[in-house]
Amino acid sequence: MKNLTKILLSVCILLISLILIMISASLFAFLPIYWSILLVVLSSITFVIALVVAILLDYSAGDYECKKCGHRFKPTMRAYVWGPHTLTTRYLKCPHCGEKSYCKRRLSEFSEDE
Repeated sequence: MKNLTKILLSVCILLISLILIMISASLFAFLPIYWSILLVVLSSITFVIALVVAILLDYSAGDYECKKCGHRFKPTMRAYVWGPHTLTTRYLKCPHCGEKSYCKRRLSEFSEDE
């Protein structure tokens, strides 16, 4: 349950930052140019920060199970960020068998030390 909360929080953070970008873009025509530029820059910075936080929360929420051998593993951050993915799978190389496949995401179990 705690991992689902992390995922939902990351989605909410991204949606709020996208709304800020849309608002600042819509005000672009009505404000003086320096205010418009400032709004776009600040909302872009907010979006980048929200994206990094969302990636970190999503990365910490679980691990992946190899389709070939069933081994559960945590990918490197680089493989996690740049790997092609769907909502529940990610194309990763299994450290156990060395095969590349779309590994299924498994949420970590709740533990008291988290």
